[in-house]
Amino acid sequence: MRERYGISSGTWRSLKRRVGVRDNGCCHYCGGEPDEGETLQLDHIRPVAEGGAITDLDNLGLIHAEPCHADKSKAEAARGNQRRLARRATGGG
Repeated sequence: MRERYGISSGTWRSLKRRVGVRDNGCCHYCGGEPDEGETLQLDHIRPVAEGGAITDLDNLGLIHAEPCHADKSKAEAARGNQRRLARRATGGG
């Protein structure tokens, strides 16, 4: 986490615990609970690349790795590609 967001793994774990308690351990994407033995991931609800806050609890939620996080990441990547294409079309890079 330090390399990507500049925060320690300990801080990230602490945020994950707080969000887990707040959200009763449920996925913010589908609302479901984890299967037995499954651990949900901590996720930025609004991606940092789209202006989401890195450590704001209002922008953090738990998410299933599959399929929820994978589906959400694909949609985010598609939006990023659309932004890049739009910038190129207008001469912005």
